[in-house]
Amino acid sequence: MKIETTDLAGVVVATPAGRLDLASYAALRDGLLKLAADTPIALVVRLGQGFEVPSNAMLSVFTTVWMKISQWPDIPVVLLAETDEHREKLRTSGITRFVCVAGSLRDALKAAERPPRRRFRRVPLPDSPTAPLMARAVVREACETWGLPGVVDDAVLVVSELVENAVRHAHSESVLKVELRPGGLSLSVRDGDPAPPMLEFPNRDVPGHRGVQLVDRLSLAWGCAPSSDGGKIVWAVLACTEASRFS
Repeated sequence: MKIETTDLAGVVVATPAGRLDLASYAALRDGLLKLAADTPIALVVRLGQGFEVPSNAMLSVFTTVWMKISQWPDIPVVLLAETDEHREKLRTSGITRFVCVAGSLRDALKAAERPPRRRFRRVPLPDSPTAPLMARAVVREACETWGLPGVVDDAVLVVSELVENAVRHAHSESVLKVELRPGGLSLSVRDGDPAPPMLEFPNRDVPGHRGVQLVDRLSLAWGCAPSSDGGKIVWAVLACTEASRFS
């Protein structure tokens, strides 16, 4: 399964080509999730003549991708079905109950123009022990500006662990992104090490390994995704009260 991509003013249009079956299911799923990890404005998946689906059951890959992306990075996902066959398969499979489907590129881009309202900070961080301090200051300022007093303490703890992990294990510069969305406060750290963080360790007494467990406990959801530059993005979403989100 090959995926060609086009960037249209920040919207990534991904065009898979090949036969969607058990052998290619994971490649398509992981390829689309990797594109979403770069946090474009939206992801449009273009299904044309070169995309074959012998079984409707295989279309569940798009529901899986949508569900994972709805946790993070929470960007719009639109399926562009360019043939009558693809539109009918998507309809009968029930995918349209979850994922937005458009019949033309113009309609797909219009749907992608309606992302949920969000605010964000994006800050590069050095490969230095000062990086966690800088990250905590950014998160405190963002929570204060956005009116989120109830989440600031947990957010500072989580971002400290994410950035300290990048400094301690990745030994690379990193990029912090703080984003307020309808689903909560999103914190993500991109670094140069592709190895994912581990939640469980054989030796629980090893120093520096309990931070990921803290992130797991304080977050609504958290995870790790490969980045396009060969590293990874570790992210966490924290709950915000309805009254404070966009006041």
